Amino acid sequence: MEDASKLVVKEKLIEYGKKLELESSFWVNKNMSSLDFLFGVIFDQGIKAERAWEAPNKLKKRLGHLNPLKISSMSKKDLEKIVFQKPALHRYKKVVDWILEACKLLNQRYEGNAENIWNDIPRAKDLEMRFEEFKGIGQKKASMAVNILVRDFKIPIKDVNKKDINVSYDIHVRRVFLRAGLVNKDDRSLLINTARKLNPEYPGELDLPAWEIGRRWCHPTNPECDRCFLKEVCPKLLNVEISRI
Repeated sequence: MEDASKLVVKEKLIEYGKKLELESSFWVNKNMSSLDFLFGVIFDQGIKAERAWEAPNKLKKRLGHLNPLKISSMSKKDLEKIVFQKPALHRYKKVVDWILEACKLLNQRYEGNAENIWNDIPRAKDLEMRFEEFKGIGQKKASMAVNILVRDFKIPIKDVNKKDINVSYDIHVRRVFLRAGLVNKDDRSLLINTARKLNPEYPGELDLPAWEIGRRWCHPTNPECDRCFLKEVCPKLLNVEISRI
């Protein structure tokens, strides 16, 4: 795919991203605490995003609090009972380890306050690295967290032009980048570097629109190309191979 065609797709993604920013996102909740946010990031794996971001509030109701010190003193068995009482808050039991370890790290490094992860106006890449230190948060979720904090919660960072905020190596983003011809193989470094080349001032600007297109229309099977926002510019490369990771 020629670079000029890729730029057309990029501009269409940015257009859709601006449209989405005018809509209400399920993670933008003015009553959400910093710990709600961190736990939302942790829960956001292997289940629908809406369910993941509702989980912290449901956990708070079951526990009667969201206190990192109290949670870190719980046994894994006791927390499992809370998380997996019906209806279960997640499908993976490993999320209990992630929550316990997150609370321990918060207590050790951030004075038990998740807001201290980002309230010192860090560089975007440093903030992403801080999130990656939490068990259960890799590049995909760390870059997602930085994007949401900067884009939706207007958290200040040192990077004036947001050049170090990357796209996430997420299944929906990967599928859209491949089918739209922005990348020719499913490779994390290639995907991230392609976004940086296409939109150097803010690579992560391509993340939300690609993710939303991936989950709304660009399904793994039976994609709804005729309804997709990219339908006029996408080459519709539906036979590309997506790696299993």
